[in-house]
Amino acid sequence: MEAAIRWSPHSTQQRPQFLIIDVAGNRLRLCQIESIEKSKVNYKQLCLRDKLPNYTAFDWSKQDEDIVGVGSTSGEAILVRVDADHPQSGHLHAFPIKHQRKCNSIAFSAKNFLATGLDRVRNDVCLNIYDLNVSNLSSNSEPYKKLASSEAISSIKFFSSQPDTLVAGVSRQCIRIYDLRDSGTSGVAQYPTRQVHNIAIDPLDENYFVSAGSTGDPTVTVWDQRFVKQRSSSDPASSGAVLEFRPIVDNSQSATIWSLRYCGTKRSTFGVLANTGELKIVELAQHSHKAELHQSQISGPSAQSWISSHYTKVSHNLTYPWYDEQHRQEEHSRVVAYDFMTAGNPLTGQCALMLYPDRHVEVMKAPPTAPRINVTPQEEIFRNKSIIVKPSSSLGTIAEDLIKLQNKSLSEKHHISPDPKDSLSGRLDKLTIDHPHRNIPLQSAIETSSQMHEDLLTLAYPEVKIPLPDYLKTLQTQKRRCQEGYSLDCRRNKEIVSNDPWLVEAWNMVERMDSHAFDDGMVGGGLDLKYLGVAAIWANKLTMYDQRLIDPDAKTSEGIFVEAVQEICQNKEFPPFSSIQTHYPENRQLCLSLCGWNLSKIGLRERCSTLIDKGQYYKAIVLAVFQGSKDVALDLLKETIQQKRVQNIGLGAIIACDYASEDQRSMCAWMADTTEDPYLKGLLAYFISGDWYSVVEMTQLSLTDRVGIALKYLSDEKLTHFLQLTAAETIAYGNIEGLLLTGLTDRAMDLFERYIAKFGDIQSAVLILSRACPLYIQDTRWPLWKDIYLNQMQTWRTFLERTRYIKEHNLLAVTREGRSTNKPSSPSLAIRCPNCQQNLALRKDPKTSRQYLTPVTTPKHSGPRLRTGPLRGMVSSPNLACPNCNAQMPRCGLCMMWLGSTDPSKPGAAQTLKEEDFEARLMVFCMTCTHGFHGHHARDWFARHAMCPVPDCQCMCGLLK
Repeated sequence: MEAAIRWSPHSTQQRPQFLIIDVAGNRLRLCQIESIEKSKVNYKQLCLRDKLPNYTAFDWSKQDEDIVGVGSTSGEAILVRVDADHPQSGHLHAFPIKHQRKCNSIAFSAKNFLATGLDRVRNDVCLNIYDLNVSNLSSNSEPYKKLASSEAISSIKFFSSQPDTLVAGVSRQCIRIYDLRDSGTSGVAQYPTRQVHNIAIDPLDENYFVSAGSTGDPTVTVWDQRFVKQRSSSDPASSGAVLEFRPIVDNSQSATIWSLRYCGTKRSTFGVLANTGELKIVELAQHSHKAELHQSQISGPSAQSWISSHYTKVSHNLTYPWYDEQHRQEEHSRVVAYDFMTAGNPLTGQCALMLYPDRHVEVMKAPPTAPRINVTPQEEIFRNKSIIVKPSSSLGTIAEDLIKLQNKSLSEKHHISPDPKDSLSGRLDKLTIDHPHRNIPLQSAIETSSQMHEDLLTLAYPEVKIPLPDYLKTLQTQKRRCQEGYSLDCRRNKEIVSNDPWLVEAWNMVERMDSHAFDDGMVGGGLDLKYLGVAAIWANKLTMYDQRLIDPDAKTSEGIFVEAVQEICQNKEFPPFSSIQTHYPENRQLCLSLCGWNLSKIGLRERCSTLIDKGQYYKAIVLAVFQGSKDVALDLLKETIQQKRVQNIGLGAIIACDYASEDQRSMCAWMADTTEDPYLKGLLAYFISGDWYSVVEMTQLSLTDRVGIALKYLSDEKLTHFLQLTAAETIAYGNIEGLLLTGLTDRAMDLFERYIAKFGDIQSAVLILSRACPLYIQDTRWPLWKDIYLNQMQTWRTFLERTRYIKEHNLLAVTREGRSTNKPSSPSLAIRCPNCQQNLALRKDPKTSRQYLTPVTTPKHSGPRLRTGPLRGMVSSPNLACPNCNAQMPRCGLCMMWLGSTDPSKPGAAQTLKEEDFEARLMVFCMTCTHGFHGHHARDWFARHAMCPVPDCQCMCGLLK
């Protein structure tokens, strides 16, 4: 690192100063900002200190704004005065050492101590602490403390609030915390690690500090010193490392971290600069979810995600590597140093000074957080207590309202008139939602099925912008679905979500799985294959046998799985598989049945007739061909042509023949180019190529039908490759169609994680997974999602729906032995805190109490910081505050005293609780206006009045009893 820049900790708004450290030129320059034009910083030089000894470390004094300490390559610590008023005075003092070697780090403490970290040498200390408070430094050059004998010290930092405590990185060994008041020299705590460089402490929460790896190792670790101090040999899990970024920057070309600094203006926010010129700001946060005890040992990709309560909230790339394809620049023009502007910052927000090789300075601001919009529980946007925008009125069910919005947005994107009378005849080839007066294109010969689904759920944003009132109406989707009975009944759910055919198909799949599993229909060979997907059944593989084995002493192998599938197919009396040679015909038949492909011609004809009634003519004909029933397809084609529903384009002659000539293939290619129907295009693609794999690769078709074609016509090797690739793709993109492949298994959790991240539909994820969680899936994400959904129903005040769901889920979560796998849920009807929505009952058992992040204020910093758990000692009585988040109880609307307190009208009430009216201990709330009262006060008031006693509240509470 040839240069560095440091913002002065003593800067003011009138004197914004910084220091340019020219390591290669052995000089220091004190500068002051004169103006900032856009991002360019115009500054003047106040003081220059050149001809300094070669140095490798530097720090600014915390007490004296004119003192800078540098660590030389010979190991001496040198105090340098940088003062514009004394241009001639340079060196103040040098602290010699016994054995010369490089000084790696130097640090000042708020108590005016100076620490130097040196390279290793035998029989000598490498961490020297000097006391700068002595009157005569020249007469006393001996260190105040000598630590770390024969251990190279790579980095040092003092804690500002604990000036006698410092954290040091011991090269390639550990991070160690020293307390200078301790007579020992071994340190008070340490943890082995190789990330011991560039240590930085968060000035807004000094429990946390970060450290980086050595040259070529761009790893950053976040530490919590409280865990390091508490660590003992009997508790190896308490490492102190709360997060690790490996690598934190782009490492395609070997990167090294040059600088690691905390922001200083926002808690848990730090920046990192690499030698490639990449500068990134990372902001951390904490969650309060606690994994269940029985889930702490579960393995899997998500198991480690919840061990730490810390996570990355957001990260910003202020600059990119010089070789980045989209932000390419010359290597000599990359950023070489940076520092955050803290005290005396003339700008607002998180700002960083960036130094370039030509020594010009720019300022870069981190992108601000998204603006906050005030939204009421009724999805109304307000400002200063006045409603600005409210959702458009509801004209029917949520499905009907959404169909109108989807029809309008998708028709605008595809340039289709929403009025069917104005549509061209060619538009009838497009599949539509089966709903009166609606014509929404759901399948396209150009866009994939997942793209069409995304357009449907996002209302074609950003290509189409709908009015804000209509968008606010869509925010009520989950609430209105819940109110309409969206729960665990598949048939009712399909009606409620009829605006989303992909979600309807997901519930169709769940319904098929239920019907297959009815009366132990998916039990065979001692295995329970309930809710498995196509991928697992074809692979003859289970991720966890424990929940599936009926006989716990049975041996698990691929053979037992194959026997189970064969027994299931035999019990269901499936016809023999006839299409392509395969080693697993029973697996293919069972998978085809799960796809909804009818294995008999009677069932196929009924399904195709249903599709024709819905106006999906070509889909009905083509599916009959795909399923190997050309006679059924020709009968359907004749009927539709006679009824003049489709035109006679000679498709019957092509279907009837077993081999297509060159002229016929040319005609098929011409027809495929002109048609808009994806299923007809898929059939013609097969006649053109003669290869079913060309049809399987058509992502415009439904995934269910693509998997059915693959199961029926692809070889074992090609089928395995297709299912593996497609399953990984649907999981990566959160495509809900992939549930057919994953089933309700651990892989479905990964799929729904991305589905929720894209569309926010945690409601459907919880309801669909309720059949398998926690009976067959033990995953830390499930209780979190379920708790979130239950809390949502709590805030929606859908108490009956919430209780009904809990009851239905308890009936599903029962093992074959009759043992429930659900833990008791908290009651929906309870007195709850309006702040955290938790029960107000006191919880003294730490196993049942929940901890939440509560804003508090520290004496040193006026801004809010996060603290876990309830705050003690802030109220006189625990009855007057929420035991979970410590929010104050509401006041009684009549006596204005905190609810939970004793009756103030009775002398000595605090000492004579036994004589108190029993109703005085009760809290009564009106469910309409939410005002609360002491029980006996409400009884006396509403015995004579009907209106709420709170001023300006005209609620007729007394009439609601």
